[in-house]
Amino acid sequence: MAADFVFLTDTHHYPDAPEDFGAPKMLTRSREVLDAIVPAVNELGPDFIVHGGDLLCGGGSFDLPRETYLRSVDEVSAAFSGFRSPSYYIPGNHDCDAQDGSFEALARKIKIPVVLDVVGAAPRLRLALANIYHRGNPIEDGNGTWTDDLDAALRGAADEALADRCAIILIIHTWLITDYEIGRGTINNADRLLNTISSHPAVVAVFTGHRHLNRIQAIRDFLVVDTACLIGFPLGFRRVRLNEDGMFTTTFCQLDLPEVLQDSYARSSPEANNRWQGELHDRDTEILIPRLKDIWS
Repeated sequence: MAADFVFLTDTHHYPDAPEDFGAPKMLTRSREVLDAIVPAVNELGPDFIVHGGDLLCGGGSFDLPRETYLRSVDEVSAAFSGFRSPSYYIPGNHDCDAQDGSFEALARKIKIPVVLDVVGAAPRLRLALANIYHRGNPIEDGNGTWTDDLDAALRGAADEALADRCAIILIIHTWLITDYEIGRGTINNADRLLNTISSHPAVVAVFTGHRHLNRIQAIRDFLVVDTACLIGFPLGFRRVRLNEDGMFTTTFCQLDLPEVLQDSYARSSPEANNRWQGELHDRDTEILIPRLKDIWS
């Protein structure tokens, strides 16, 4: 038994962006990036694809006009309809309308969870897709909140998965370890979420985006996997394989856009760029997930 999938995040499409905004983003080149994503992913032939949020540049920071927001929704949904594998999405704080904080226009084109959706993505593997903004305003609180509703839903899903000998991967937009870069991109009520995951062994990994950097951290017997943005350096996505023996293998795949990559790199210091791309083991690694081995073996 094995599962191969692609995880991508923070594509931040902004049609005709007037500027690039903060590094490493290259918003003025977002059309080039958007056009390059689908063929690069399709070439790998994954079992399924997961997007970790911030498909767009709505919400705070960018002051995206409503007509541009609606155009960005149309362009992203049209582009991603070209994926040849099943694809799953969660909202990020920049996926809402900048004028009213609503995800309604996006949800009409791309399926996103209202609270928590659990889907069978591969044999004995389920995705728990979380909307961490379902009870808040993503413009005012970009980090989102782990709510009572989310907690109850994940606990129920994890109990069912364990009874069925299935593994769960939780997908949330923001990071959840409060002892690393405290206050930057960490979900509210992170300690409660970590407690829930720790007490439910069916949850074998958590995938996040938002911070635009690569990082993999083992906590006890599960993984937390952060992934860099697709709109700037290091300009790529993760290819992931889960094996029956519990091994997790990931490779960071860069888009074939050398000019965009170099221009984005030039916007930051070497030290900042090293932080975006992470250490080697944050990009390409093989590591045992004990929980996965216990469930699948």
